[in-house]
Amino acid sequence: MGLFNKFSWHDDIFSLFMTGTTIRLGRWMLYVLVEAEKWFYGNGHFSLPLVNGMISLLCIGLSAGLLAVHFNIRSRALSGLLGAAMAVFPVVTALFSFMFTIHYYMVALLMMTAGGLLICADRPWWKKAAGVLLCGCSVGVYQAFLPNLLTLILLDLIMTLIRREEKNSFYLRKILIQGLCIAAVMGVYLAGNQYFLTTRNLQLDSYLGISEMGNEGLERYLAGVGRAYGEFFRPSHFSMWDMYPQAVFNLYRLMLLLDAALGILWIVRLWRKSPARALLLAAGLGLIPLGCNFIFVMSSEVHSLMVYGQVMQTALLVGLTEWTGISRPAWKRLLSGTAAALLALSCVMYVRYDNQCYMKTSFQQQEAISWNTTLVTRIESAEGFRDELPVAFVHREKMEDRNLYILEELEFLKLATYDADLQAYLNDWAWEAFLARWCGFSPKTVKPETVEDWPEVQTMPRYPDDGSVRVIRDVVVVNF
Repeated sequence: MGLFNKFSWHDDIFSLFMTGTTIRLGRWMLYVLVEAEKWFYGNGHFSLPLVNGMISLLCIGLSAGLLAVHFNIRSRALSGLLGAAMAVFPVVTALFSFMFTIHYYMVALLMMTAGGLLICADRPWWKKAAGVLLCGCSVGVYQAFLPNLLTLILLDLIMTLIRREEKNSFYLRKILIQGLCIAAVMGVYLAGNQYFLTTRNLQLDSYLGISEMGNEGLERYLAGVGRAYGEFFRPSHFSMWDMYPQAVFNLYRLMLLLDAALGILWIVRLWRKSPARALLLAAGLGLIPLGCNFIFVMSSEVHSLMVYGQVMQTALLVGLTEWTGISRPAWKRLLSGTAAALLALSCVMYVRYDNQCYMKTSFQQQEAISWNTTLVTRIESAEGFRDELPVAFVHREKMEDRNLYILEELEFLKLATYDADLQAYLNDWAWEAFLARWCGFSPKTVKPETVEDWPEVQTMPRYPDDGSVRVIRDVVVVNF
């Protein structure tokens, strides 16, 4: 439904032919990608569901393929389900309502995955340098993909501890080098950020605390660490960042139990050979929740688009299942089949959940078009109306209509932007763009402050009541 229908309101309806804010949100590489796309096609930017959506799915598939190869996932079923889980994860569904920018974000995901795997390479040095550059640019597209890098590096450490017998100094050196690479990634990002801000004489926006990142007190970041662990083991239900809705949560808990069992199994095995190695493995596994949910440390304001790091828990499950080291074929098939069944069921449930979101927005978009079409008819039917008269929308963000139909059966959806009801569609900040692009009505307007103190306006009833649309002093006044 997301690929073959045009669902568009909120940011997307305003940004059909533009990408919105880039450099001022610290997204300097997003600006570069936008300019590169304009140069390549030669005719600007467009919010195209099929084209942008297919580019996005291709990038997700390539990212999953790179993870499967690097982590030596031999099972076709588990490899395929890893890609499926990454595609149907609700963050992607949320991004499908921001179709004007989703393909850039998924290119950034591919850059982060490829760059992270280059950082994990033992040698040569230039691979790590290329990985640092790719990851720094990825953060410059969307900062919320940084948790994916942190979790990927943790997974590589876990795999190395399980599959390679080396001296303890090898693992410690690897941890140190990768820590330095993460710092270098942030250095590349900040350097690019500063360059574009300086050359264009701009300042960071305060949106979601972007301008305060890194400057908040230690107490706030420690609280974010606690929140990251809490949201990993007990996700907040019916929140905008809840990625485990309905019965998916039960499957998620089973996956965590399987992760824990396999992790403990390997810790016990390694303890017999090398206690130090076992302790490093325990530390790596213990940091996975923080890596997946590091966004809660980065920002105190989290929404649906920012938690894609949580999908890396799927990669952990697939990896631990493949690296289990069970020698008996029957037991190995049982374990692999169990993991595959859990992933397959969760994917089926996610597909259903995603389509519930699309169903809701399909109805509400059509209802909003119908409501606004009626409004246009009321305006153009007002006594004394002439199409050269300007229109004043008074109390524009206070539209109310007791006859609005609310899809109560789908009110449980809290994923952005599918959490909105019809009232939110009407009172959205981009409502005038919606009115123009879906209903074809784009009159000249005057600021409501110009007319709202007129005595005739103050006595007008509120729309949609009779008399709420009037021509006064050669201005069409709509009193919401």
